[in-house]
Amino acid sequence: MKINNNYLKEQLKHVYWLNGGPCAGKTTMTKKFVEELGFQTLGDDLLKYRPFSSPIEYPALQFPNPSLDWNKWFNKPVDEHCQWLFQVVEEIPFIPEKRMICFYTSDAEIERLYYFREDHKMILDCINAYTLNPEETIKHSNKSMIKFSNEIKSACTKLGIKTIERTLNMSVEEQFRLVREHFKM
Repeated sequence: MKINNNYLKEQLKHVYWLNGGPCAGKTTMTKKFVEELGFQTLGDDLLKYRPFSSPIEYPALQFPNPSLDWNKWFNKPVDEHCQWLFQVVEEIPFIPEKRMICFYTSDAEIERLYYFREDHKMILDCINAYTLNPEETIKHSNKSMIKFSNEIKSACTKLGIKTIERTLNMSVEEQFRLVREHFKM
């Protein structure tokens, strides 16, 4: 089902979209919006959208799925994995650029954190249980996460979407201040 973009823009005019690469502060900033400003959030759990999406119009939302070969999924070529990640982004509704912000962090931070965060424990458990060489799978998958992070940052920059780099020296409060400043809050 296609929705008129003007209607969608009107319905989503109060929505702020925090996007970007892995380990860059999206979850942390979302929690700050909820805790300090009383905002509500829409989760990014793609599985909940499946029942409402057509496999023909929204093919990226159909993965991963229960019949998937997890070893192949996590070890597929980096370009294929990034293509899927971008397709998922393209299938999500339109938000105006002034309501978006893009976070990114260093490649080293992604490698250090991505699979070892508490909120990614399920992914690490899946890799450990269903791949032939978990250590190599993590290294390979990190390449996909790094490439995706760099490409999403580049795409946002080209589109004029504000970007913020989360560095080791940046406090959560400082990142939140920059986000609020961008959204004029």
